[in-house]
Amino acid sequence: MWKRAFLALVLALAAGTCQAPAAASIAGAGSVNVLAVRFVPVADAGPGLAAGGRTVVLARVEFTNDTPHDFTPEVSRFFLTSAQGERYQGTEGGSSAFAGVSNSHRTLKQGDKRIYTVGFRSADPVVAGTISYEP
Repeated sequence: MWKRAFLALVLALAAGTCQAPAAASIAGAGSVNVLAVRFVPVADAGPGLAAGGRTVVLARVEFTNDTPHDFTPEVSRFFLTSAQGERYQGTEGGSSAFAGVSNSHRTLKQGDKRIYTVGFRSADPVVAGTISYEP
């Protein structure tokens, strides 16, 4: 009986580590609050191209519409700015790292919040910086 309880505890702990809390190295700026971050190594090289060591930074963010009007946020308007000043534009597809990612494309009313999963393709496997939204 104690073996089953121990196994259940181990499985619960393992499941909890699949999505790490937001890394201290990536923070939100302005109306963006970073909830969680994952670094997913990918091989985006096409046929005939050398394999590249690319990483997709998958960030789960809470975006607040702090503008004076309602609008429909676009994932491509999220930017990750690294500590070295490099900028990466947000995306939500184009790689197997985005399997299961689905974001709302509805109007966000003034003052409302919504959670988005945004990916950033980077050559740096442990990029640090801030995520912002630029209308």
